[in-house]
Amino acid sequence: MHRTEAALDAFMPLAATSDHSLVEGMASEIIDGMGLDLEPGTPAYRQFLADLNAARLAALKTGHARARGDLEACTESPLVARVRQRERDKAKPGETLLELFDRYADVRKAEEGKRDDTLAQDRKVIEQFAEFVGVDRAVASIKPEHVRDYRDTMRQLPPKWRDRADMRGLTMREAAEKARAADMPRIALTTINKHLSTVSPLFAWLIEERWDLTNPCTGLFFKRVKGKNPRPPFGTERLNQVLASPLFTGFEADGKEHRPGTVMATDWRRWIPMLCLFTGMRVGEAAQLRADDISRHKSGAWMIDIMHAPDRGQTTKAGQSRAAVAHAKLVEMGFIDFVKARRAHGADSRLFPELLANERDQLGAMPSVFWRDYLTRIGVKSGADGLGAHSFRHELADRLRAEVGLVDDQIAVALGHDQKSTTGGYGAVRQGTVQFLAPVMRRVRFDGVVFPAVG
Repeated sequence: MHRTEAALDAFMPLAATSDHSLVEGMASEIIDGMGLDLEPGTPAYRQFLADLNAARLAALKTGHARARGDLEACTESPLVARVRQRERDKAKPGETLLELFDRYADVRKAEEGKRDDTLAQDRKVIEQFAEFVGVDRAVASIKPEHVRDYRDTMRQLPPKWRDRADMRGLTMREAAEKARAADMPRIALTTINKHLSTVSPLFAWLIEERWDLTNPCTGLFFKRVKGKNPRPPFGTERLNQVLASPLFTGFEADGKEHRPGTVMATDWRRWIPMLCLFTGMRVGEAAQLRADDISRHKSGAWMIDIMHAPDRGQTTKAGQSRAAVAHAKLVEMGFIDFVKARRAHGADSRLFPELLANERDQLGAMPSVFWRDYLTRIGVKSGADGLGAHSFRHELADRLRAEVGLVDDQIAVALGHDQKSTTGGYGAVRQGTVQFLAPVMRRVRFDGVVFPAVG
C-alpha cells in the first residue's frame, strides 16, 4: 500500500466522525501565528477545526490521486470551493447592489419625483439585503433561493430588531437564531413583503436596462391575508374618552399630561389631533403648517393650504399641494384665534415651532410618539392595537362614510388622495376643491361625540 493511501485510510474514519484530534495541533499553530481571536470550545473554534479537517482530507485525496499518476488531480475542500465560487460571483467595479441601487434611485427621482426620504428608507432595505447575500456579490449570481433564505430568516426576527440593545452588533442570521431561541415576537408578513417590494423593483429596472438576469423575487411574496385595519379609527366611545381626558380638560404639568390638573394645552398637543380630526390631514402635514397657510375662502369657509414646498421645509406624501377645509367645530374650539396669535410672530411663522425634526427630517415624529404614549397612559390604547395620532384622521374617514354617505373614492379625495383614474387625468383643475369640500365638511355631524367646553 502506498503511504498516501495509508494516510488517507487512517484519516477517513476521523473525518467521518468529526474527530478533530489530528488537526488540533495545526489549529493552535495557525491561531498563535496569525494572532486569531478563537477560543477553544466556541462555535467559531469548532467551525475552524471542521474546515481544517475538510482541507486536510482534500489534500490527502489530491496527494493520493497524484501518486497514482493523475498529475492534474485537485480535490477542493468545501471551504476552498466556497471561496472560489465567491470570487466568481464577485461584482465588477461599480456594479454592487448598493451602487446599482444608487443609479436606480437617481432615475426614480428624476422620472417619478420620488422623495429623498423615501429613497433613503429604500436604501436601508437594500443595505440589509446586500449584507445578507454579500455586499460585493454580482447581481446575476443572486438566485431565488437566496431571496427565499433572506425572507425566511427575516421571518424569525422581532420587529425593529436593529434597534434592540440585545441584538446590537449581530448579523441578521445571528439575530434570527437568538430570536428563535428566545421565542420573540416576529416581524409581520406585510413588513417582509414591503422589503421584497423594495428589492424586486431594482431587479425589474435592471432587466429593463437589458441586464441578462431574471428577477429572483418573483413568486416569493407572502400571500397577504387581510385582517383588522392596522390603523383603525377611534369610534365614538374611545373618542369621547380621549376628549374627556386631562389634555383637553386640564392636566397637572408638562410631561404629566395624563394626570388631572389646571394646566391647559394651547400648542401642538391639542391642535395637531384636532386638525387631523376636523380636516383629515396627516400628522406630518399638520406639524409643518405655517400661519399664512390658513385663510378664509370667498365662500366663508376657513381653508388650509397643505403645501408641498420643500424650500420652505414643507412636503406632502403625494408631492403636491392641496386644500383642506376646516370643520366648523375646529373654528369653534378656537383654532383661528390660535393662528392669529401666531401671525404676530410673522405671517410665515410655523404654527408649532416647538416641534423638532427627527433624523429623517420629519416634524410629525414627535407628536406621533407623544400621542402613542398618551393614549396608552389614559387607557385608550393597548399594545400594538394600531391606535395612534393617525386615528383622528381615520375617524373623519369613517364619519364621511357613515354620516355623509361618501363612497371610498370620494373619501380619498376629501383626505387628499388624488384618484388615478382615466377621468382624473382630464383637465387642469385638481380634485378636492373648496367648492367640493366645504359642503361635505358641513354635513359631518360627529354624532354622539361630546366635545370639551370652549373656555
